[in-house]
Amino acid sequence: MQTLSAIKKQIVANYIKTGAGRAKIATSMIKPLRSERDYSSVARKAYLVEQIPDGTLPIYDRDPDVIAYVVGEEGENILSVAKPSRVLFPLFEIAANPEVPFTQIKERKYDLVTRSQTLAKTHIQEEEDTRSFAIMDAAATDPENPNQDVLVTAPVVSDSLADAFAEIEEHDIRVARLFWNARDYADVRKFDRDILDIESQANLLNTGLQSVLWGAQNIISKIVPAGVIYICGEAELFGRIPVRTELTVISADDAKARTIGFSVFENLGIGIHNPKSLCRVLVDRP
Repeated sequence: MQTLSAIKKQIVANYIKTGAGRAKIATSMIKPLRSERDYSSVARKAYLVEQIPDGTLPIYDRDPDVIAYVVGEEGENILSVAKPSRVLFPLFEIAANPEVPFTQIKERKYDLVTRSQTLAKTHIQEEEDTRSFAIMDAAATDPENPNQDVLVTAPVVSDSLADAFAEIEEHDIRVARLFWNARDYADVRKFDRDILDIESQANLLNTGLQSVLWGAQNIISKIVPAGVIYICGEAELFGRIPVRTELTVISADDAKARTIGFSVFENLGIGIHNPKSLCRVLVDRP
């Protein structure tokens, strides 16, 4: 049985034999001029992600006296569920529909079709993270949330973060992750190295992971608003993301308009079932 590496080598060898094949290889190696790195979803790291089998609903039993927060079925409103012993996490779709004219495909030096799919996936991941952080805001601003916001005047110092950690840890929950905007994380880079473990592997930096503070991961995302730090406990004690359909691409060509199109979508739910596992730090930066 051939290995994956051997199969790739055979495909490349077949392409090299013809002029059209060599042109295809050259096209795949050319990259477009980009203004920023393609976005990679990070908010899922805070939640326990579960694949929902066909024919089942994302219904969870919850502990007494714990308020759950879920994204509504349209993917817009944040709902608070306080009384029922069972919580339904509504599923919603996030979708993008890129279209590429045939004429543009021939004009571009890079693979425009593949690039359009990549941008659509990036857009969906941004929208997912936007909703994930929005539900954190809803949980943090609820008057019944036991963990009040920690107010900090810039620069952010380790003493303030220690107080925020204590808000979560007093409930016997370990802090697992901190989500930052790059502007606020700049203060962390000035911390002493005896409390900050700097991450140096490029493949991890590309996922937003920057360092480890007291055993918790520091993660940067442009979706996190400047002046806000989300501190989250362990995923299984924080929230759920039930997934019915993972990120999927299906063909949606329009022959009359002479365009190659795709429908890129995912079907999932987002919910926080334990507000005790969340603390928000608000940074006042003059």
